[in-house]
Amino acid sequence: MNSRELVYATLDFQGAERVPLDFWLLPALMIGREEAVKALLQRYPRDFYRPPYHDPLYHPNTYTRGTYTDAWDCDWLVLQDGMIGEVKRSPLADYGQLAGYHWPVDHLDDGFDDTAAGIAAHRDKFVLGGWVRPWEQMQFLRGPENLYADLADEDCADVYELRDRVFGFFRAYIERWLRFDVDAIVFGDDWGSQRSLLISPATWRAFFKPKYQELFDLVRNAGKRVFFHSDGYIADIIPDFIEMGVNALNSQVWCMGLDTLRPFAGQITFWGELDRQKMLPHGTPDSLRQAAHQMIETFWRHGGLIGEAEADHLTPLENVEAALSVWDF
Repeated sequence: MNSRELVYATLDFQGAERVPLDFWLLPALMIGREEAVKALLQRYPRDFYRPPYHDPLYHPNTYTRGTYTDAWDCDWLVLQDGMIGEVKRSPLADYGQLAGYHWPVDHLDDGFDDTAAGIAAHRDKFVLGGWVRPWEQMQFLRGPENLYADLADEDCADVYELRDRVFGFFRAYIERWLRFDVDAIVFGDDWGSQRSLLISPATWRAFFKPKYQELFDLVRNAGKRVFFHSDGYIADIIPDFIEMGVNALNSQVWCMGLDTLRPFAGQITFWGELDRQKMLPHGTPDSLRQAAHQMIETFWRHGGLIGEAEADHLTPLENVEAALSVWDF
């Protein structure tokens, strides 16, 4: 069973022979120890592959201390090398700018020159395509405070147009990715705070769920799987994700608690993660192994769990290795 077959067996609860391995790293992790991290990644190969994509909307200063303006005309401030920054000026803070706003749709066909060749060379891996984040892009364009106020204002018609335009952009983006032999499309919208959903579950279901469903259906009708990343406490909408056809959910399971998530075992694959708030920076390899085994005990049903963690500059190298090696039965 190669990596691709293993992940499909895991997603379908069809007797995967081991827990598939994934690992995310922030650029800050590599500063001063790039060779050591690369050696670990070679020693513990991941079962997933992200093909080459030279994202034309990606700014080269995204992880560089300082300021920059991105292709959406959002002004960013980055305080630390290797870590993502914050938007400090949103081009649609005034809805009067919406009618004349230039959407970067002219870039949608760019960046795929090497994608097909990369996939063909790694066909034994499970291939993840794209990064779809309409909720976060709406915040960048409008400003978080403004957008939350919009969602609380039943008479705000402009927020519907903003939503539809942003989701429409990402629909076109997904359509480009579906031209390639990827196995799944990845969505990445953070919906949780430390203790609750960022908006009421009722508002999420009324305003966002139908638009996500359109995108999920587009992916699933093309024969691909839906992978969704969302940080924070999102337990209230996990039943919705299951109903909507999400195959794998990358979430902060230790923020929500294993007992809270146990009822969903066997219904969706938990795509990690080991706790990056406390365990990875401050724990030990033994404590990480114990946590991984608790996750296996909680979620594994002949599948249903992908071993995953995300590390940054606060993660000791021994814990990086542990995050890569603790997923054995």
